[in-house]
Amino acid sequence: MPSEPNSSIDTTAENTNNENQPSTSTGVVKKPAKTHKFIVKVTALERVGNSTNQRENPIVIFDLFTDVPAFRKQQHRGVKKTADEFKELFRYLVAAVQETFVPSLPATCSSYGPNTDEDRHKTMKNYQEWLERIAADPLLLKNEEVAFFVQSDFGTYSPINNPPTQPASGLKRKTLKQLAPPYDEVLELAEFRPLVKSVHRVSQEVQSKLSKVSKQRRLLSQEETALGQGFTALQNDTHAHSGLYKRFGRVLAAAGDVDSVESTLEVATFADAMGWLVKDTYVVKEALTNRHLIMRELLQAQQSSRGKQEHARKLRAKRDASPLKVDEALRALRAATLLEQELTAKQRLITNNMLSMRSQWLQWYESFVTSAIKEFTLRKIEYERKKLTLLERVRHDVRRADNAGGLSRLGREAHPPSLLRSPPRNSQGLEGDDWAGDQRRRSSLLSQHDSVTNTDFDRVVTADEQQTLNPTVTSDPTAAESTDASGDNAGGTGTTTYSANGEQDINDTSLDARNAASLLGLATF
Repeated sequence: MPSEPNSSIDTTAENTNNENQPSTSTGVVKKPAKTHKFIVKVTALERVGNSTNQRENPIVIFDLFTDVPAFRKQQHRGVKKTADEFKELFRYLVAAVQETFVPSLPATCSSYGPNTDEDRHKTMKNYQEWLERIAADPLLLKNEEVAFFVQSDFGTYSPINNPPTQPASGLKRKTLKQLAPPYDEVLELAEFRPLVKSVHRVSQEVQSKLSKVSKQRRLLSQEETALGQGFTALQNDTHAHSGLYKRFGRVLAAAGDVDSVESTLEVATFADAMGWLVKDTYVVKEALTNRHLIMRELLQAQQSSRGKQEHARKLRAKRDASPLKVDEALRALRAATLLEQELTAKQRLITNNMLSMRSQWLQWYESFVTSAIKEFTLRKIEYERKKLTLLERVRHDVRRADNAGGLSRLGREAHPPSLLRSPPRNSQGLEGDDWAGDQRRRSSLLSQHDSVTNTDFDRVVTADEQQTLNPTVTSDPTAAESTDASGDNAGGTGTTTYSANGEQDINDTSLDARNAASLLGLATF
């Protein structure tokens, strides 16, 4: 079954305030820094209204405990915020806190589709991670707008304060971005922006190609289903192998369902993650661009200050200079010097903070990509094993097609016919995959049920097997649901055995294309 999202994980953000600390050189004992707690837990997700509102504007419910002074109380339970309110907060933080990398918001709906358990768990997990990243950044946490966001009424939040103006926007910003960046003496940040831009482009390319692969796999699943239906139509009671055609067609149709599930999994597990990474790298890239624009403004301010200083010096050197012009030149010089000092302090602050946030972002990026690849790989392995299990259901019937084993033309002439007619063993079981050649430890998730060899795709195949073994049995849906395949090792007939509580097994380990892979990757892999 799908594991619970990270919404059950509590995160504590420790923020230190080192201001007004006495110097240790004076002999005064240094006081410990003040530590603030910010523990957040996403508890529920609601989708109300029409289909568009359900997809684009869900309601996130979370609990919060904090001792940050900006909050009126420490505990906030059942806080409800819409996705539009999260977007308002995000836009304000991007404009107001320019010295850090504001985490980008996750998608409001995953590729699993709205109103599914997988989508609910995935969306809750993503918003939990976003809130944890906000809590881990002291510059964002101490911003009073975060407190206003949490303490405002449901559906009424809008930024209280006006964000500062951007260094440049619109056409001017696009023009300045085309110019070469100014000289950057901080090598780490000078190399960081090209790296982020490269990750941004590669993530976009991976997301686009994976979406195309998923679309083609979905078309392949439809063709496999049509091929299976065609084999089923070849059934003829007078033919010697009429049951084989029907069973083989059912297996092909079930394999098409597995491919349909995989097409959804590829987008939901990896393409969605790449989409979030594309948005996050764009925010980081624009924050670094703002730093370049501030550096360019600082260079212009320094040049203007030097020009005004030279102009004031020339006026004061003249004997017949007007005192009014001298005073005006001195005032302009003081204003230019003050602007230069402000930009210098701002540029130094942004540089120092971005140096510390650079390492944190790289750590998050590494863990995020690793987690996405791991989830994608485990799901892929799981459903490829399920497809192999389905195809192995008809392996023995194919070998019994003739006395030579059916595969004698593939270099098996030396094998005795008795060996070829013996029922092959199922390669997918509780001990792992026989194709890997490794002995695997049995997973605790499979302690009671084998979710690899027993899937919800087996219902139609099971019904065909029962009807083939006993032609007098009618196709009763309840009888088909009360049986479950437990292996491919029963006797020399290549049939399978069934448990008495097969219906419970199917319900506990059910998988179908509609739910789009409800099981996570298992530790057996």
